[in-house]
Amino acid sequence: MFAKTSICDFARHVFGRGSLLKGSPAAASSAEGITLAQLEVLIADPEATTETWMVYAQRLSQQKRFSHAAMAYQWVLETDPYNCIANVGCASSLALTGDAARFYVFMNHLLLIEPRLILDISGRPEATPFLAAKNFQTLKAEAFAQSLD
Repeated sequence: MFAKTSICDFARHVFGRGSLLKGSPAAASSAEGITLAQLEVLIADPEATTETWMVYAQRLSQQKRFSHAAMAYQWVLETDPYNCIANVGCASSLALTGDAARFYVFMNHLLLIEPRLILDISGRPEATPFLAAKNFQTLKAEAFAQSLD
């Protein structure tokens, strides 16, 4: 079925006319039945929405493909840098990859965007292994100081 239809036709069929997951409850419930392969077809469209990329990132996280999920969340953040869900999702995914350097770089970036998120993310279980490192302690202290302003 999908090979014979265009990406836009497929999206209209799944999400309704003119919408690639516009955030409506109907679109969200429709998204639950979409496979990862179908989401990959949707994000291949240059007009794929931020919401489509969010569903894709969340689906990758559910399948424990954390490095890919982090990249998908970062795509969302390119268009919406203050998206709280994408920032937390990206940080969580990076922490779950175990890559301390990438996690630190992202968290350091969050210090400029929203320091309070650093405090929230620091309380999550996936961040715990990194908190003993001096650079993360300094980052958390700076986030705390900035959040008081």
